[in-house]
Amino acid sequence: MKKLLSIAIAAVVAAPMAVMADTTVYGIVDLGLVNTDPDVGNDSWDIGDQNGSSRFGVKGSEDLGNGMKAVFQYEWSTNDDFGNGINTTAGAGLNARLAFVGLSSSWGTVAIGRQWNPYYFAVGKTNIFDMGGTHSTYLAHFGAALGGYRVGDAITYNSPNMNGFTVGGMVQFSDDLGDDANDNFALAGQYNNGPLSLGLGYINPADDAINDSDVWGASGKYNFGNFMIGAAYEDGETNGTDMDSWDLVAQAYFGNNTVSIGYGEMEVGATETEEFNIGLRHSFSKRTRAWVEYEAQEVGGADTDRFGFGLRHDF
Repeated sequence: MKKLLSIAIAAVVAAPMAVMADTTVYGIVDLGLVNTDPDVGNDSWDIGDQNGSSRFGVKGSEDLGNGMKAVFQYEWSTNDDFGNGINTTAGAGLNARLAFVGLSSSWGTVAIGRQWNPYYFAVGKTNIFDMGGTHSTYLAHFGAALGGYRVGDAITYNSPNMNGFTVGGMVQFSDDLGDDANDNFALAGQYNNGPLSLGLGYINPADDAINDSDVWGASGKYNFGNFMIGAAYEDGETNGTDMDSWDLVAQAYFGNNTVSIGYGEMEVGATETEEFNIGLRHSFSKRTRAWVEYEAQEVGGADTDRFGFGLRHDF
């Protein structure tokens, strides 16, 4: 009787563990103290997530047999200083980043929901700074007009790795707005082979009376010894406004320390932006790091300096 009772108790305890076996809870807490000093106006100090990386999520999969599995991911942004708890207003607090479900097999992965824009992974290889800056502003500006880093109402396809080559495509539907003004099409390809990583991407929303846009971009990086160099270029037009950008970045690795440096320029219509960044990152472990960065930016002739330091933990 005692043996049967022990088996029954073990089964009850093990059942939920089996259900959760393919589900992972994860997240990032990334907060910093940053001083912003513009040419015009007073300087200011801010504590918060400086580049939008803080998040909380769950992801997992289920084996369906015959080489196929179901995949899912839910992820929420927590981009606030947490001083006032969870803020559900737009742009702060707990907001959806990802929410999708899909099927994956040897032919690739098809998913539906709010997902990463494949353009970002192909063209965002120079986005290396903890404090954000132009090296992410380029993509953010184009993304704001063309769907952003992550897009809802989307169907995506991502191919398997084919000797280093991968291809991703996305179609976004926004019929809930009453027209196809925000519909997007994106196509991207990448090549990753050892120290070399290259990407090429294209985005084209549906042409109509509201939107007439297309943007393409390319980026790459190369690691050699204790160093990395990277570059990115984007060119496009949104509603009659020409846009182009380029930037160069480099990193040097010294044990647990990483030195990053970057310079870039962006032109949107008649407005020109130049930016220089330098930063130091110290990794206490694979999941915890401290950072300090300086940024000098000039937008349309107006200068702004930013200096900050922070701490990031991944779990």
